[in-house]
Amino acid sequence: MSASQWHKFYTASIATTPDVLFDLLADMPNYGRWLPGSAAFGSTTDVDPYPVRLGSRYHDGKPGEQGKDWWGTVTGFRPPGALDFHHVIHVAQVRATVDVHIHYSLEQEDGRTTVTRWLVLDIWMPLVLRPLRRAITSSFERENVRTMAALKTYAEASSDPAEAIG
Repeated sequence: MSASQWHKFYTASIATTPDVLFDLLADMPNYGRWLPGSAAFGSTTDVDPYPVRLGSRYHDGKPGEQGKDWWGTVTGFRPPGALDFHHVIHVAQVRATVDVHIHYSLEQEDGRTTVTRWLVLDIWMPLVLRPLRRAITSSFERENVRTMAALKTYAEASSDPAEAIG
């Protein structure tokens, strides 16, 4: 098996408070309110314990569709400034295992919050299939850009920030 690492920062300036954004990100069973489904993501279920806290486990991706779901853990929980997730995804088509770490940082300045999502992927796959690594990272890229855009759109759509978590 060949091992490699890939990481990227995704940043958005959002016109709301860190508290509102943290609550949206931590309310995992209700992501559907602000994050529509996609080819890679359907819902987050089986969150335990809930409300989310450090150590909460969750079922993510497309629960109920074999091979399209995974289990994860909340590995960092510091309201309202940071939230971390970890999960492992098996990509059967290319015989890869992807160890995923996501760190959210929320910093307020001048009535806006800068949200930074740091994605780190450790990818193990057969060396002969390594040229297909780009297909894996491209899929993560699309999903992270989509997630950040949906978070911004939803949070800014409400004239009253408290309504965004309503």
